[in-house]
Amino acid sequence: MLFLTLLGMSVLISISSNSWFIIWMGMEINMMSFLPLIIEQNNLTSKESALTYFMIQTIASMIMMMSIITMMINKNYMNIIMKEMSNMMMMSALMMKSGISPFHFWMPKMMEGMSWIKCFILMTWQKIIPLMIMSNIIQMNWMNMSAMMMSIIVGAVGGLNQTSIRKNMAYSSITNNGWMMAAMLISETMWMTYFMMYIIMTATMTMSMNILKTYHINQLMTANMSKLKKIILMMNLLSISGLPPMMGFMPKWMVIQSNMSNNEIMLMSMMVMMTLVTIYYYLRIMYSTLMLSNSEPKWNNKMMEFNNNKMMMMSVLSVSGLPFITLITSLY
Repeated sequence: MLFLTLLGMSVLISISSNSWFIIWMGMEINMMSFLPLIIEQNNLTSKESALTYFMIQTIASMIMMMSIITMMINKNYMNIIMKEMSNMMMMSALMMKSGISPFHFWMPKMMEGMSWIKCFILMTWQKIIPLMIMSNIIQMNWMNMSAMMMSIIVGAVGGLNQTSIRKNMAYSSITNNGWMMAAMLISETMWMTYFMMYIIMTATMTMSMNILKTYHINQLMTANMSKLKKIILMMNLLSISGLPPMMGFMPKWMVIQSNMSNNEIMLMSMMVMMTLVTIYYYLRIMYSTLMLSNSEPKWNNKMMEFNNNKMMMMSVLSVSGLPFITLITSLY
């Protein structure tokens, strides 16, 4: 309870601050309160994940502090090159903290050693601070554009060879990071809308998998699920992969529309093609769930019914994409 409270407070401290030092302090509190939550499971893989997370976040914090010092030293007589360098250093540190390619290697490995709830916190809550700062300092330059493209390519290709659902989710998260960077370059409202939708979709997926206690694709073949439950799970997977008319497609549609109006056709066509690969590996999970086996329980207990209802309620959000789309496009 203490660490969860600190985790929540640290994000609020950082995003409401107007000083670099307090932002950095908030990030450190955030990291130190998340580490005990990872180690809580008490097995070798979680300890390895905690150590990996500590190392990466510390290195990123060091680069961040270095860029802040560079900014402060050269504030009075800063030339364009120094300004660019400190901005690039800051962006690199933030990319490392949020797992954007080419600084993504720690994320799939770390996700593999954590429970679904911790994975959810890592993919959503832990990204708020770096992405908020990034949205304020992001510029349209070669570094950010190449990081955006690499995130989408790595996220699409990396997930192809995986049998672990957690690793698939990690690579999907890296792809979504690339899309969020594209949304940041358009407007703050755009990326915040995208991030909110991403949180809803990730929550639905992780909670469903946590209820089913499933970590690998082959476990879904023998999962104790009714046909209706399988169809609901399939809808969640379609939504998170970004297939219309599900809710997951809506933020992507907004980004595509805005970029197409700026004549960025080449960039968008590449991003859409790579996202199709992401849809492929989610379809692979669905195929094994729907086609290969069907085992229904002969008896239901109260807890199972409650979990089913919880999954149902969350899945309604995944399917109700079209009303959301029409509402938000009318606002834009």
